[in-house]
Parts: sequence; structure tokens; C-alpha cells
Amino acid sequence: MATGVASQLVGPAGMGWLKVPLLFGAAVIAVAVIGSGALVSRRRGSDPAARFGEFTIPIGATVIGSGVAQFGGSVPAIGAVAIVTSAWIYTGFLMASVVFPLISSTPGLGAADGTWFLAPAALLSDGIGVAALAGKHPNYLAVLGWLAFGVVAVGAVSYLLVAGLAAARVAARGVEGTPAAPWWIAAGCGGLSAAAIGRTSEVFPINHGAELLHVFGFAALALWVLGSVALVPVLAGSIRYLARLRHLAGRPSWPPTFSTGVYALGAGQVSRLVGAPIVAAVATAAGAATIFLWVLTLVAYAPRLPGLVRGSQREFDEPVA
Repeated sequence: MATGVASQLVGPAGMGWLKVPLLFGAAVIAVAVIGSGALVSRRRGSDPAARFGEFTIPIGATVIGSGVAQFGGSVPAIGAVAIVTSAWIYTGFLMASVVFPLISSTPGLGAADGTWFLAPAALLSDGIGVAALAGKHPNYLAVLGWLAFGVVAVGAVSYLLVAGLAAARVAARGVEGTPAAPWWIAAGCGGLSAAAIGRTSEVFPINHGAELLHVFGFAALALWVLGSVALVPVLAGSIRYLARLRHLAGRPSWPPTFSTGVYALGAGQVSRLVGAPIVAAVATAAGAATIFLWVLTLVAYAPRLPGLVRGSQREFDEPVA
């Protein structure tokens, strides 16, 4: 996922020639992760809360599908439709097997942690994927535009609900015993919400008057600000962890890189919708940070890359010490 998002940020950074190699690399990694996903599910058993990491599969697929949709020609068009459709199907499967059982078990809602933000992130990513298809299939703009709008609206509301559950859990119990790195998703999902709203506004099948654009802009700004608020404690905790770090060990965590990337994409959409120079500056800075984190991770852990791909979802099982 982080590699796919990086492929969308290298263009604005003046490194557009890296877009295709990064997108191809993201596709290769996604195939490897999907190949090991079934084993992860069986190993974790029937606990729905332990399976939120599987939402990374449809998220990564829609990131790749959106990138493929940007290319011309019939082959990329067919490939993008197939990838995005597969992501939708898998998201639906996970919603039925992971989220709905938790909703029906009220006591389970008190266990919300950073991994839970992957569920709304999957919905938001699905909306971005459909919006990308709508831009390439004008004959189906109305249907695809409404479909993108609907799933993004559900994803944004779901983000607010999960944020409320997570805040209540942290206020009552703190973060002890929860996976550390996935809390970045709390901030990144706010940026992803803004990015999804911005992309949906481009294909919304109603004439874009100034008032409607203001509605989209306000919604994107509000969710991006919420993500920015969540970013503060997460960033502070990460700096504290790095200050105590003596040497690199174990597997790198993708959430900081991916979350920073979608946070940058969201800031870019907010800047486009509301015209705020300061948000544009934040988008540029977050985009540069994403590329830096991606390069740093690659350089530090390239020798163990095959093992990292096979174990890419295991980081969600590592609790805070």
C-alpha cells in the first residue's frame, strides 16, 4: 500500500519517472501478500477483531487499481475494472465476517484500537477506486459517481464512529496492550477521508455549483483536521519511541509511510477545494516525508524483503510494551 501511495506522490515531487516502477512494485507485493492472506486468516482463528489487518488487501488493490486507471488503452482500463471490482468483493466479505460480528457483540466494541480504522479506510479506498473508473468511463458517470459518493459517505461516517470508539477506549484504558504502529491509521484515515471526498467531488453527477463545492470542501477540511488532531499524539509517541531506539530490529511498519501518504493526498484535495495555501504547504511536506520514509524503509530492510512480504500483516499482532 505504501508503495502504491508513493507512486501517486512522486509526480508532484518532480520524480514522475518513478511512477510506473513503483506501481509495478506495489502490484508484485500485493500479489505476494494476497497469496499469504488465507494462511493468516486460518492462523488467527475465528476472532473477528484479530482479522482487521486483512483490510489491507482491498485497500492495496484499490490503490493499484486507481493508479492503473490513469493510463490510457483498453488493457489498463480492463485491468483497473477487474482490480477495483475484486477489492469491492473482498471488502464486502470482510465486512460480513469481521465487522458485523463485532457490531452484534456489544462488549467487543470496547476493544477498539488502531487496526479498526482499516475498515473505514477500505470503504474510502473503494470509493476512490470507483471515482477513478468514473473518470475513464463517461458513459457510466452517473452510476459510478453515485456509487463512489455513497461508499465514501459510509466510509467517512464509519471513520467518525471508529474514532469515537477508539477515543473512548483510550480514555478509559490507555493504549497498553494494543498494536503500536497501526495507531498511525487513525490520522491517515482522516486524510484518506478528505482525499476520497475530493476525488468524489470530481465525478459527482450533479452540476458543480459553488455551494456544492463548498459542501465538499467543508467536509474534506473537517475530516482532514480531525486526522491532524489524531496525528499529534501519534507523532509524539513515535518520536518518543525513536528517541529510545538503539538499533533497527524486527520488521518495519508500513502504517507511518502509508498513513503519511494518504494524509498528504487528503491535504492536496483540501487545498484544491478550499484554496488554503497553508494546507498546500502541508501536503507538500507530507508528500516529501512519505517518499523519505519509503526510501528509508527500503534501504534499511531490503535484504529481508522476501520475509517482510510474507509477514507483512503480522505487525498488527505486536502489542505496545
